[in-house]
Amino acid sequence: MQFGKPMTALALTLALALGAPAMAAENHDHGGHEATVAALVLDEGAKWRGDQNMIDGMTAIRTVMAANLDAIHANAVTPAQSKGLAADVGRQLDFMIENCDLEPAADEQFHLVLAQVMDGASALEAGDVETGAVAIVQALNAYGAHFEHPGWEPLGH
Repeated sequence: MQFGKPMTALALTLALALGAPAMAAENHDHGGHEATVAALVLDEGAKWRGDQNMIDGMTAIRTVMAANLDAIHANAVTPAQSKGLAADVGRQLDFMIENCDLEPAADEQFHLVLAQVMDGASALEAGDVETGAVAIVQALNAYGAHFEHPGWEPLGH
Protein backbone atom coordinates (compact mmCIF):
# COMPACT_ATOMS: atom_id res chain seq x y z
CA MET A 1 0.00 0.00 0.00
CA GLN A 2 1.44 3.33 -0.95
CA PHE A 3 0.49 6.29 1.20
CA GLY A 4 3.45 8.41 0.25
CA LYS A 5 6.64 9.37 2.03
CA PRO A 6 4.97 10.90 5.11
CA MET A 7 3.06 7.66 5.79
CA THR A 8 6.20 5.57 5.43
CA ALA A 9 8.04 7.91 7.78
CA LEU A 10 5.23 7.68 10.34
CA ALA A 11 5.17 3.91 10.18
CA LEU A 12 8.92 3.72 10.65
CA THR A 13 8.85 6.30 13.46
CA LEU A 14 6.08 4.42 15.26
CA ALA A 15 7.85 1.10 14.93
CA LEU A 16 11.15 2.45 16.21
CA ALA A 17 9.91 4.85 18.86
CA LEU A 18 7.09 2.86 20.36
CA GLY A 19 8.21 -0.72 19.98
CA ALA A 20 6.05 -3.66 21.00
CA PRO A 21 5.90 -3.01 24.78
CA ALA A 22 4.72 0.57 24.34
CA MET A 23 1.99 -0.55 21.96
CA ALA A 24 0.16 -2.35 24.75
CA ALA A 25 -3.22 -3.43 23.50
CA GLU A 26 -6.56 -4.59 24.76
CA ASN A 27 -8.29 -7.48 23.08
CA HIS A 28 -11.90 -6.94 22.14
CA ASP A 29 -14.24 -9.64 20.90
CA HIS A 30 -15.99 -8.81 17.66
CA GLY A 31 -18.32 -11.59 16.71
CA GLY A 32 -15.69 -14.26 17.25
CA HIS A 33 -12.91 -12.20 15.71
CA GLU A 34 -10.12 -10.75 17.78
CA ALA A 35 -9.09 -7.17 17.16
CA THR A 36 -6.82 -4.87 19.09
CA VAL A 37 -7.00 -1.21 19.91
CA ALA A 38 -3.85 0.53 21.07
CA ALA A 39 -4.13 1.54 24.72
CA LEU A 40 -4.64 5.30 24.76
CA VAL A 41 -4.61 7.49 27.83
CA LEU A 42 -6.42 10.71 28.59
CA ASP A 43 -4.68 13.99 29.34
CA GLU A 44 -4.90 13.88 33.13
CA GLY A 45 -8.51 12.74 32.87
CA ALA A 46 -9.47 15.09 30.03
CA LYS A 47 -9.65 14.54 26.30
CA TRP A 48 -6.67 15.68 24.25
CA ARG A 49 -6.93 18.89 22.25
CA GLY A 50 -6.22 18.52 18.60
CA ASP A 51 -6.15 20.82 15.63
CA GLN A 52 -8.55 21.48 12.77
CA ASN A 53 -6.57 19.27 10.39
CA MET A 54 -6.98 16.32 12.76
CA ILE A 55 -10.71 17.03 13.09
CA ASP A 56 -11.17 17.36 9.32
CA GLY A 57 -9.23 14.19 8.53
CA MET A 58 -10.90 12.05 11.17
CA THR A 59 -14.33 13.35 10.14
CA ALA A 60 -13.59 12.36 6.54
CA ILE A 61 -12.47 8.85 7.54
CA ARG A 62 -15.56 8.40 9.72
CA THR A 63 -17.78 9.58 6.86
CA VAL A 64 -16.22 7.09 4.43
CA MET A 65 -16.56 4.22 6.86
CA ALA A 66 -20.13 5.11 7.86
CA ALA A 67 -21.18 5.26 4.20
CA ASN A 68 -19.85 1.73 3.64
CA LEU A 69 -20.80 -0.08 6.87
CA ASP A 70 -23.95 -1.67 5.44
CA ALA A 71 -22.02 -3.13 2.49
CA ILE A 72 -19.24 -4.27 4.82
CA HIS A 73 -21.72 -6.01 7.13
CA ALA A 74 -23.44 -7.62 4.13
CA ASN A 75 -20.07 -8.90 2.87
CA ALA A 76 -20.82 -7.03 -0.36
CA VAL A 77 -17.60 -5.04 -0.76
CA THR A 78 -15.73 -6.01 -3.91
CA PRO A 79 -11.92 -6.13 -4.03
CA ALA A 80 -11.93 -2.92 -6.09
CA GLN A 81 -14.19 -1.20 -3.55
CA SER A 82 -11.96 -2.38 -0.71
CA LYS A 83 -8.94 -0.85 -2.46
CA GLY A 84 -10.95 2.33 -3.00
CA LEU A 85 -11.79 2.52 0.71
CA ALA A 86 -8.11 2.01 1.53
CA ALA A 87 -7.16 4.81 -0.86
CA ASP A 88 -9.77 7.18 0.61
CA VAL A 89 -8.55 6.49 4.14
CA GLY A 90 -4.92 6.72 3.02
CA ARG A 91 -5.46 10.18 1.52
CA GLN A 92 -6.81 11.42 4.84
CA LEU A 93 -3.93 9.83 6.75
CA ASP A 94 -1.45 11.56 4.45
CA PHE A 95 -3.30 14.87 4.87
CA MET A 96 -3.25 14.65 8.66
CA ILE A 97 0.40 13.64 8.81
CA GLU A 98 1.50 16.37 6.42
CA ASN A 99 -0.50 19.04 8.27
CA CYS A 100 -0.11 17.89 11.87
CA ASP A 101 0.34 20.67 14.39
CA LEU A 102 -0.27 18.97 17.74
CA GLU A 103 1.61 19.46 20.97
CA PRO A 104 4.01 16.54 21.59
CA ALA A 105 1.99 14.57 24.17
CA ALA A 106 -1.22 14.80 22.13
CA ASP A 107 0.72 13.95 18.98
CA GLU A 108 2.10 10.81 20.62
CA GLN A 109 -1.40 9.66 21.54
CA PHE A 110 -2.79 10.55 18.12
CA HIS A 111 -0.07 8.49 16.44
CA LEU A 112 -1.44 5.44 18.26
CA VAL A 113 -4.81 6.10 16.61
CA LEU A 114 -3.19 6.70 13.23
CA ALA A 115 -1.20 3.46 13.48
CA GLN A 116 -4.44 1.51 14.04
CA VAL A 117 -6.13 3.27 11.11
CA MET A 118 -3.05 2.55 9.00
CA ASP A 119 -3.25 -1.15 9.89
CA GLY A 120 -6.91 -1.16 8.89
CA ALA A 121 -6.20 0.58 5.60
CA SER A 122 -3.47 -1.95 4.83
CA ALA A 123 -5.91 -4.81 5.47
CA LEU A 124 -8.48 -3.15 3.19
CA GLU A 125 -5.82 -2.75 0.49
CA ALA A 126 -5.06 -6.47 0.80
CA GLY A 127 -8.77 -7.32 0.44
CA ASP A 128 -9.36 -8.27 4.08
CA VAL A 129 -12.42 -6.09 4.42
CA GLU A 130 -13.67 -7.28 7.80
CA THR A 131 -10.30 -7.01 9.55
CA GLY A 132 -9.63 -3.62 7.99
CA ALA A 133 -13.06 -2.22 8.79
CA VAL A 134 -12.98 -3.45 12.38
CA ALA A 135 -9.53 -1.94 12.94
CA ILE A 136 -10.57 1.43 11.52
CA VAL A 137 -13.89 1.58 13.36
CA GLN A 138 -12.21 0.67 16.65
CA ALA A 139 -9.57 3.34 16.05
CA LEU A 140 -12.27 5.92 15.25
CA ASN A 141 -14.15 5.09 18.43
CA ALA A 142 -10.99 5.17 20.54
CA TYR A 143 -10.17 8.54 18.97
CA GLY A 144 -13.59 9.91 19.91
CA ALA A 145 -13.18 8.73 23.49
CA HIS A 146 -9.74 10.36 23.85
CA PHE A 147 -9.76 13.51 21.70
CA GLU A 148 -11.89 16.63 21.70
CA HIS A 149 -13.97 16.62 18.55
CA PRO A 150 -17.20 18.67 18.56
CA GLY A 151 -20.19 16.58 17.52
CA TRP A 152 -18.26 13.31 17.30
CA GLU A 153 -20.45 10.19 17.44
CA PRO A 154 -19.08 6.67 17.86
CA LEU A 155 -19.43 4.44 14.82
CA GLY A 156 -21.07 1.03 15.32
CA HIS A 157 -19.21 -2.03 14.15
